[in-house]
Amino acid sequence: MAGLADELNFEDGSRFIPLDVSYRWPFKENNYHIMERLEKSKWAILAAVIFTPLFMWLVLYKAVPAIAVYSVDTLPRNVVEQMGEQSFTLIKKIALDPSELPAEQQTKVQAHFTSMLNALSLDQSVYRLSFYKSDSFGANAFALPHGRIVVTDDLANLLADKPNALKAVLLHEMGHVVHQHSVRITAQSAASTIVLAVVFGDLEGVAEVALGTGASFAQQGFSRDMEREADSFALTQLESLGYSSNDFADAIEALQESHTSENEHLEKVNDLLEYLSSHPSAQERIDNARK
Repeated sequence: MAGLADELNFEDGSRFIPLDVSYRWPFKENNYHIMERLEKSKWAILAAVIFTPLFMWLVLYKAVPAIAVYSVDTLPRNVVEQMGEQSFTLIKKIALDPSELPAEQQTKVQAHFTSMLNALSLDQSVYRLSFYKSDSFGANAFALPHGRIVVTDDLANLLADKPNALKAVLLHEMGHVVHQHSVRITAQSAASTIVLAVVFGDLEGVAEVALGTGASFAQQGFSRDMEREADSFALTQLESLGYSSNDFADAIEALQESHTSENEHLEKVNDLLEYLSSHPSAQERIDNARK
């Protein structure tokens, strides 16, 4: 490295350090001289400043997502189940309380949910519906990596007189599970962390990332593309089941109207659990459904 003396080490463990820090041994390989010239070159430094961020962008935003899409298909089911249970345990502890919905209302929604699973040939042992009360989430629903879908009491009550709209919301959450969005976003997060650890030499946290990917889902956000993919799944399946895409628009409008401000996100959650905050705009989703 420029500015450091080129030491000469002997077999007996002794070493010689020249007083001239710029002196280089003539028998050293040329690649050492090349590296030193690059370190001193303003053009090489400028190129590194420009191309290093570009390279990191390509790795983190192109290569890592592509790898994540491929990797989720290779994960054993028990790994996905563990990730989902980790996330579910954490979210229950922080933001969920036992449901106060009448048993009759829960049974009715469960019946609709089961009927749709049967019609779509989806495994009932994977797709499970649960009800919880939540002051943090408000009127909301979300899907976890292993297939559990949670509906809050507020959402069930908000759409109690619009059962088809609630079905549309459930289909949207099924879409997240079908396309493995939860696992993909977690895999992307873990892979990005590992890449950064390798680049910057901090490898101590890699094991922690590998062991804690399930819990990390509680702090992740679905991308807009994933949300649009889940919306598309819901709209397609609504029509295949004999319903209307307008039912999905009705659900979004009802959620929008339930909030105190038109500028609020559809999912009103606290900062720690803001993992569904990157939805497309409500109006975009409504217009798409109305088409």
